[in-house]
Amino acid sequence: MGRAILLLMLGIFCAALSIAAISVYVFHDVDKDQIGHWNEAFAGLCMKFVLFTLIIGAGVALLVFLGRSLFHLKGYSPRLKLAFFLGISVSVLQYPCEFIGRVLFPKLEDFTLSLYLLVAIVVCAIVIVRNSFRQMKFCQARE
Repeated sequence: MGRAILLLMLGIFCAALSIAAISVYVFHDVDKDQIGHWNEAFAGLCMKFVLFTLIIGAGVALLVFLGRSLFHLKGYSPRLKLAFFLGISVSVLQYPCEFIGRVLFPKLEDFTLSLYLLVAIVVCAIVIVRNSFRQMKFCQARE
């Protein structure tokens, strides 16, 4: 189970680094005071994504641990590729959601990011626990 969470976090972070580089160096989507200071803006985004990765990874790990204990899924691990691609999708969807939140609700930018974090944690945990449940059903059917 720990490998699945680590791969989730790796997927989040790798995709986030790519997205940060594209948003800073290609789209120049930075704060007004950082225009022209592209490396500093990229470093700031990298630190933000490290925190983003740790928050989502810890939240998902906690919810998955609770879900696996609740449904007695101790011996059944989810597919590792699923966790990795789930992490990539979390990062890929974060930037458009944040951008739309900034456009639609400029005063509630922090709220939209917090809401995205909560939704991402819950959805990732549900997908991973559900996949563990499917692995359990598959193993029971084979026996």
